[in-house]
Amino acid sequence: MMKPIISLSTSYNQHKFMTDGYALLCDAAEMGYEYAELGHSTPVTCVEGIAKAVAEGVIKISSTHNFCPLPAYRSGAAPNLFSPSSGSKAESELWLRHTKNSLIFAKEFGAKALVCHSGSLSYFFMRPDCKISKFVKDKKREDLAENPKYKKIAEAFMKSSAERALKRDYPRLKQNILAISETAEECGVIIGIENREGISELPLDWNFDAAMAQLSDIPQARAWHDVGHSMRKQLLGLGGQLDLVRRTENLIAGWHLHDCTAEGKDHVGIGKGCIDFGALSKFFKPEQHIFTLELNRAVPREDAVESLKRVRDMMP
Repeated sequence: MMKPIISLSTSYNQHKFMTDGYALLCDAAEMGYEYAELGHSTPVTCVEGIAKAVAEGVIKISSTHNFCPLPAYRSGAAPNLFSPSSGSKAESELWLRHTKNSLIFAKEFGAKALVCHSGSLSYFFMRPDCKISKFVKDKKREDLAENPKYKKIAEAFMKSSAERALKRDYPRLKQNILAISETAEECGVIIGIENREGISELPLDWNFDAAMAQLSDIPQARAWHDVGHSMRKQLLGLGGQLDLVRRTENLIAGWHLHDCTAEGKDHVGIGKGCIDFGALSKFFKPEQHIFTLELNRAVPREDAVESLKRVRDMMP
């Protein structure tokens, strides 16, 4: 049986090793990780050290996260710097340029996937998601599911947003993914389309499968399931985690694993929240999937180590 690829996203410890890529990856290896995902806050100044660590066999790179490395003029996390669903030709061109650079970088270090964000729904005025946000701010989350007024608002938002994305945003997303597909194929790197935490971020959980259907003729485009992001939507009554996984089960290339509290705080250690990993793990395929622990920098080191052990125990 193939040993599962379980990695640590460098978004967890990048802040401790801002320019020292070698120490960054040594730190992950010292916690017991054999693989790392290079996060979207990786600066160019870390590249030389990363190359040294990989060459020496300190750790292997499972995946990277667009944009990686960061453009030289940016610092800190910038995964939404450019959007592939933008209506702006200039922004699309920038997304294409930097995503191609990220794919080539991923190939250089043996990564098998590049995780990508897909932008957000755009509105000129009367943002319908504002009604959701205001309601959530004024009410306790545990009361939302039983509130008929909120349920009506949520259902209306899901319906209108799904129609909008399907008509306008997903075709734009396809156009840009198609434009980089040849580079991805040449590099041997999968493009992982990630579900996001924001309720207006694309693809929408409640019609994620519709977005992937539009990309079905692009073999390099696959789904990347983030369990914490999906749980946050579920807590808001906007779809369900297991429903999303069932609808995209055969499209998933990788997972971002972390826990989420009942209050909606995600990226916490496994076992520190309310996600039912027992149910989710039934969909894990170690021979096909990449499993990345994407933890908040505030998670204690011992929890990062324990989370790795817990994920290993989940494997079928």
